[in-house]
Amino acid sequence: MARLRRKACIALFLFTLFIFWTMMGLRTLKPSDGFSDLAPGLDLLPMVSGKMDRRSVSRDTTASPGQAHPAGSNTKAVLSNSGPEGTIFYDVHIFYYSWYGNPHMDGKYIHWDHILVPHWDPKIASSYPRGRHMPPEDIGSSFYPELNPYSSRSPEVLESHMEQIGASAAGVLVLSWYPPGLADDNGEPTEDLVPAVLDAAYRHNLK
Repeated sequence: MARLRRKACIALFLFTLFIFWTMMGLRTLKPSDGFSDLAPGLDLLPMVSGKMDRRSVSRDTTASPGQAHPAGSNTKAVLSNSGPEGTIFYDVHIFYYSWYGNPHMDGKYIHWDHILVPHWDPKIASSYPRGRHMPPEDIGSSFYPELNPYSSRSPEVLESHMEQIGASAAGVLVLSWYPPGLADDNGEPTEDLVPAVLDAAYRHNLK
């Protein structure tokens, strides 16, 4: 019995010693050590790491000399670690679709009026309406746009979108498009819009 107690005491002592040295080891770590393993990419953000992110730009001043800008715009690329406000992060991407049309610009609604997507279960699908969306009140979107069912070909809409994306701090557009002459089942070819999107993105320091 005494031998069993001695073994238990030794085991408890060794366990306590292990905990002690583990805690001492943890105290020597810097706050940033291992942080990126828990949240990959966050160590690149200036507001988290306190370091300057050379992939972020301030939107406070003008771009390259001689570059034309719309009135009131001021978009010089400057390295910044001032935090999220007024800063664009090129590690943050946002999807952008230029396939929308309306009667004013395109003579008809495009993509706003796509088919009502049926439920995958035929029994449930039978209790829902079929057909197409009927703009402008009923549109093929989960949210109603503040700009109303717009046309992607509208220069004003494109400029507004780039401004909103820049304000969100996202720095890269993931542009959905098809090769020349091709389109999805509910749209029309939009490859001719790609240069306009690229130009608008450039004016707002987006990539």
